[in-house]
Amino acid sequence: MDLERQKQIKEHFEGMYQAGEKPWVKHGAEPALDDFFRVLSQKYPKAKILDIGCGDGWISIRAVKEGNVVWGIDSSETAIEEAKEAAKAAGVANTIHFQVGDALNLPYEKEFFEAAIDRGLFHHILPANRTLYFQNILKVLKPKSLVYLSVFSTKNPEGIGERFTPELIKELFGQYFRILSASQDPYPTLAPAHLLHFILERTQNSK
Repeated sequence: MDLERQKQIKEHFEGMYQAGEKPWVKHGAEPALDDFFRVLSQKYPKAKILDIGCGDGWISIRAVKEGNVVWGIDSSETAIEEAKEAAKAAGVANTIHFQVGDALNLPYEKEFFEAAIDRGLFHHILPANRTLYFQNILKVLKPKSLVYLSVFSTKNPEGIGERFTPELIKELFGQYFRILSASQDPYPTLAPAHLLHFILERTQNSK
């Protein structure tokens, strides 16, 4: 594990939030996100969803408006403050539970969630900490649960964060999940990041 360097990444993003620098907001919602909510509603109406690395909560709010209940967690205190304010403004504060926390030490009960959303967190988890990441999400997800995952592709400019191919995601997640769908942003893209998107279903033999 490399928790000290992981802490430095958290501090980097807290600094960005405090400075009002959020380039990721320029990347709009992709069609795969619509597909995820459609699949989720068929399998788990009114699902309990974990939005891991929720940032300012925009996906959490979207998930609630789709009829779900959401727990959003992020390491940035500033981001969580913004998320709570956004939920109040949207009139959905009663069905979203935001808190500051660590994706590598999730404070939730075992098998609590029917689904998880990780849009932009996993590519900031250092390779040395991936085992701990999987241990945490597998603990809190129910069997046959769904996961929405978005990560940097190899077409993304190099910088902070790991970059992935579909093959590597299949290798890393395939021991726990099967891929229901895979897509990617158009290229070239006007957004500040180029992302791969996956809808995953937990396999019965994963622990």
